[in-house]
Amino acid sequence: MLPPSLPNPNLLSPFPLPPIEDIRPYLWSQRLLTSLSVNQTRGQLVHCPYYKPFSLLDQGAPYPPFLATTDHYFEWRSIYTNQPLAVITFIVHPAYSQEVPQVLIDRHPVFHCESCIVSWWDFPTLLPAQVVTWLQAVSNLHVQEESFWLFSHVLADFVDKFWKPVCQRACCHEENPI
Repeated sequence: MLPPSLPNPNLLSPFPLPPIEDIRPYLWSQRLLTSLSVNQTRGQLVHCPYYKPFSLLDQGAPYPPFLATTDHYFEWRSIYTNQPLAVITFIVHPAYSQEVPQVLIDRHPVFHCESCIVSWWDFPTLLPAQVVTWLQAVSNLHVQEESFWLFSHVLADFVDKFWKPVCQRACCHEENPI
């Protein structure tokens, strides 16, 4: 803070100060697009990231021009039958205006396994408590699948990597950003 004896330089400036642009929408889009650049499929895990362009009309004009909406579909398969044991889908869409992520738990319509859908306007910073409880319950159903506990660790790791700071410089890029 300036001492009271010195004038405020902003008040004396003959030039108007440029407005500071809000970069949060751009960071949001950058995080979503970066999350789509890597597929986590390996071993028993199937990961299918989906990009869905979306335009929001605000006062008659699209803002920002093309908002990205994404789905991240995760499937954990049995080591014995190669059939899905559990499926979770994260749906990120800017039109969802809930204050907390909405979780829908049901049976998958095709595979008839446990299924969970998490929808929100942004990607959750942590796995919602309902999802953690659901994963523990599904883990108890599949005790013979010794590696099912890895599914929750893979999902938590994905969420952690999603929220890493965004860096535009080439020196910051990792081999596996997500």
